[in-house]
Amino acid sequence: MNVALRLLMDRRRSLVWWSAAMAGLVLFTVSLYPSLRDQQSVDDLVRELPETLRTMVGYQPDIMLTSPAGYLNARLFATLAPILTLVFGIGAGAHAIGGAEEDGFLEPLLANPVSRERVAIERYLASVVLLAAIVTVFTFALAVCGPLFGALDGIPAPRLLTACATLFCLALLPSTLAFTVGAITGRRGPAVAIASAFATVGYLLQSLDTSSSLKAVSPWHWYLNDNPLAHGPSATALWLPILASAVLFVLGVVVFRRRDLR
Repeated sequence: MNVALRLLMDRRRSLVWWSAAMAGLVLFTVSLYPSLRDQQSVDDLVRELPETLRTMVGYQPDIMLTSPAGYLNARLFATLAPILTLVFGIGAGAHAIGGAEEDGFLEPLLANPVSRERVAIERYLASVVLLAAIVTVFTFALAVCGPLFGALDGIPAPRLLTACATLFCLALLPSTLAFTVGAITGRRGPAVAIASAFATVGYLLQSLDTSSSLKAVSPWHWYLNDNPLAHGPSATALWLPILASAVLFVLGVVVFRRRDLR
């Protein structure tokens, strides 16, 4: 029995709709860029905003907001794209074990000659594949639509790819946390709530805390500390979420293997 493939087949319709939404977001965003390009007044206005608001849109003084790297970072990578990716990733992670058990699907699955470890591992990997799929659609849509409106001018392809990779890593950690909480509790609700609270608190620390003491532990700080389209991503934004996700994943599998199903 291919557990991962079964989950992917079950989620194929939602994946299509989410992919369409991501592609539509990209097309809408890049199509607005020509109207803001070379508008010095926009940069002047943003410079006058409070630091908290500038942080929320990923503004950096050395990168003009009307440049392709500044515009895409503010309109996509620092705001709408991570929100949509996090919502999808948390939902996929929570459904992998907690949602399936709550819906009564997990016990019939485990009645087959398949171990709990395999079920947990394959369903988690399938949720990661789903998350990677919508980020891939986002990347492809940006690579195709961006040049049509000049929104990728001056941005090398490697920087675009690595920026999208950091977007994936940002969502991977809360998604894995949702998987682990679902594997521990057997419920979707706590998994979504805890993972969402984790992502929200991290965003608030990055946006509202002007000191560096607490920002350093926020995945959002790893992600937004520098503009990956202009300077390339930091290793922290790529590897720390992966390492933390690996620890959470192992914890979830170990607990799920030992506890009684609901």
